[in-house]
Amino acid sequence: MIRQFTATVYILDKDNHKILLIHHKKLGKWLPPGGHIDPNETPPEAAIREAKEETGFEVELIKQENIWIDRPNAKSLVRPYLCLLEEIPSHGNEPAHQHIDQIFVGRIIGGDSNHNGDEVHDMRWFSLDDLKTLKPEVEIFEETLATIKQLFA
Repeated sequence: MIRQFTATVYILDKDNHKILLIHHKKLGKWLPPGGHIDPNETPPEAAIREAKEETGFEVELIKQENIWIDRPNAKSLVRPYLCLLEEIPSHGNEPAHQHIDQIFVGRIIGGDSNHNGDEVHDMRWFSLDDLKTLKPEVEIFEETLATIKQLFA
């Protein structure tokens, strides 16, 4: 089984209890921004880049650490909130494979709402009540719902 490394970021507006999701063209579902990690890119860098590419917003990742190292020979990276091994079905010429998805939590610090029309059909802020109107596994992945519920618990 081929495995690929990806990074995802759940962009929160905690003051208003909302989360920003994109409607992914290829998948036809609402999900957080994310994608493949480029060569020589760290997972946090990939999460920030993907958020900017897919939403137009600059984000900062929310640190989950209780220990932080910043020395000349070693520096901490923002740790993922969650890691998932995701089963990706075959699509076109691409065979089935797995994503090792490092999932971060972030907030907007700049930029403008401008979703990438190549990959993203739409973009919207959702409250927990809004999410209840979506059909699990049809309009949104169940693991996406479970993660969002945990983030706002």
